[in-house]
Amino acid sequence: MRTCVSWVMLGLVGLTGCATVSPAERARQVGESNKERARLFTEEIYNQKRLERLPEYIAADYVDRSEGAPQDLRGPEVVRTQAEAGFTLFPDLKFELLHVMAEDDWVMVRWRATGTDTQGPPTADGRSRPLTFHGDSLYRLRDGRLVESWDLTDRLDPLLQRGFKIVPPES
Repeated sequence: MRTCVSWVMLGLVGLTGCATVSPAERARQVGESNKERARLFTEEIYNQKRLERLPEYIAADYVDRSEGAPQDLRGPEVVRTQAEAGFTLFPDLKFELLHVMAEDDWVMVRWRATGTDTQGPPTADGRSRPLTFHGDSLYRLRDGRLVESWDLTDRLDPLLQRGFKIVPPES
């Protein structure tokens, strides 16, 4: 009798180990994992400038679907080209993630970036001008790597920070 009870208990323990995760729980886990990947991507690639880590975060078939993004490049090379151009203009570029939200394979990031504009008009005392940018990035991930992205950046505010003025049209 004792052996039979032991086998039943062992069977029950085995069955609980095989219990599946609900679809809702799996989606939550994937979303949380993807949020962390988006955070790490921003920190390592942009804030630490560790471009050698791009293949860890960007899929070979990645495409940037943002307006004006190069459509002839795919994979990590797209991000490398864009990051290097950004680092040339803003050598001290730093991103702060304000909000990170996820649902399944989709991650939305609201960010603020700061950097010194080395190529734009200088301040009145001849120094390079610090600028702040705001934007949103929408990522689609597959197996922890970005496969698509859409970026929307406030393009007016940096112009105003550089001293440009908005002039209303004449009536």
